[in-house]
Parts: sequence; structure tokens; C-alpha cells
Amino acid sequence: MLTETGIDSGQVSEALQRVLRSRTFARSERLRSFLKFIVEMEQLGLSHQLKGYTIGIDVFSRNHGFDPGTDPLVRVQAGKLRKLLNQFYADEGRDDPLRIRIPLGGYVPVYDRVASSADISHGRDLDLIETTFAEVENPALAGDRASLPRLFIRRPDGDDLIASIFVNATRLWSTRLWAVCIAGPNEKPSFEGGAPHPLHFELKAHCLGTTLKLGLRHLRSGSEVPISMSVCETDGDSLEIGAFANGFAGANLTLPGSIYRFCHKNELSTGQMKCLDATYRYTLERTDETYISARRSQQQWAGLAQSSEIITEMTRLIALSSPLR
Repeated sequence: MLTETGIDSGQVSEALQRVLRSRTFARSERLRSFLKFIVEMEQLGLSHQLKGYTIGIDVFSRNHGFDPGTDPLVRVQAGKLRKLLNQFYADEGRDDPLRIRIPLGGYVPVYDRVASSADISHGRDLDLIETTFAEVENPALAGDRASLPRLFIRRPDGDDLIASIFVNATRLWSTRLWAVCIAGPNEKPSFEGGAPHPLHFELKAHCLGTTLKLGLRHLRSGSEVPISMSVCETDGDSLEIGAFANGFAGANLTLPGSIYRFCHKNELSTGQMKCLDATYRYTLERTDETYISARRSQQQWAGLAQSSEIITEMTRLIALSSPLR
């Protein structure tokens, strides 16, 4: 049976045996049986029978009264199987030409062909992906590189696919952020008096097995910046990782986020950052006190001094900002 163009049942059987004989799966007899069952059923053309009820009975020896709706056994074991497969392909099976994957939301396996190093360099693949984001930046921030925080994202190791997916998803925020600038992948931090710019930060992502770990560092001081959402357990699903990247960006790269809190705490915030912060607080609270603070802050800027109203549209506020008088 052909499971995908150019992939026959013999290739699938070989890929399955490599997994079953691996050190990664050596102590997991339950998961070996689970994987063997679903792959063999799929190869027999019985994918439609790969339901929680069937697997519970045929693999885990549940009786016929088993209800997968109330007993999460199969869902839990499927999650463990996805994680162990991801661990296998990150280590022992990293050079395997065919990979078995179980997409979220079901139990039918799919098979992904992986190009060998002789055909194409994985590192070059990631370079090609990243060049897409090299010149992407929010136009509203083009003239504010020195007065707003700038984030440099370290390139992951060439074989760290999960970290690379996270980095690419985070770079998609380059045109959505107005409080923090994301540097292009080929851009280098600038220096003042031999030291990194005080508003430059570095984000590092790396994956260990099924765990994606993040670290944010202030380049001048070398201090680690406390961040929200620093760890993600994942089976490698790109949409899941993308959703995590979206949450990370919202929690750390916006005005209420970790970078701004770090700058405020360490007295690094520029006049423009304080103006954005005061305006944002006013849009949230709408009190007389926050109105006065935002109004005074905006009046310090030459482009805003003559305005009779507070500007609450952030991209317009940045565009009208100029160096303090």
C-alpha cells in the first residue's frame, strides 16, 4: 500500500522496526505495542478503525464496556507516544530517511520523508526560511531603533527544528509589534563606548527532547530577564508551537511585557518608552490621573506638543514622535 507518493509498505515497515528496536523505546512495551498496532492497521487499509474504543480494547485490553469519552487512557498514551517519537527522531533516529508521525486529534499515523544530508543541507533550509524575515519590520518603528528596545533572536542549531519553528513564528510578529523592534536574522547588535546598546536584548530557544526552553538576556549587563512562558512541552506540531510563540510574544514583547518591566525597573526606559507606557495605561484605566500623566508625557514631544487631544493610536503616536525638545 502506498501511504504517500514514493513511499511503499516496505519502507514503512523498516521505519517502524527502527523505532521498535531503539533504545528510546526499549523500556516502553506499552507504547511499542501501540505504535505497532496503529501502523499495521493503517498499512492494511483499516485506518477508519483507529478509534479510541478499538485501541483501548485491542492494545490496552480494556473490556467491551470501555468508554474513551470518560476514560482518557488512549488519549494520554497517544500523547506519550508522540513525545517519545519526537525524542527518538531528535536523537537516535535523527538520520532516518522516513519518519512516523501521529498528528494531533487522531490516531492514524502519517509518514514524512526527510531529505538526507547528501541531497540538501538542513541548515541551508533554515537559512532560506529565515531570509524571508530578514528585512521585515513594522514601518512605524523604522526611525526608532535607538529609543525602543531591540530584540535579537539567536539562530538555533541547524538540527533543532522545533526551536527553528518557534523562531520563525516569533519573527512573524515583526510587523505587529510597536513597542519592541525585532532585529533581522543577519543584523548585529550595536555598541556604545565598547558596550552593547542599553536597549538591546537577546532571545535564545533550544529544544531538549520534547521540551522547548527559552531564555531572554539583556546584552549590556548580561542579566537574565525574567519571562513568562519560558518552557513548552511539545510533540513537534508546528501549529501548536506557533500558538505558543504568539502567547510568548504577547506576554513578553508588548508594553505590559517582560522587556518593558525590566527596563522600567533598571531605569533604562527612554522618554518615548515612558510616553508609550503612560498612554497605554490611560487607554486601560481612563482615569483623570492617567489622562494627566499621558497628556504631560505626550506634550514633551515636538510632534505632539500642539495637539489638543491625547493620541491613543500607538502606531500614529510613534510616527509623530521625535527626539525630546
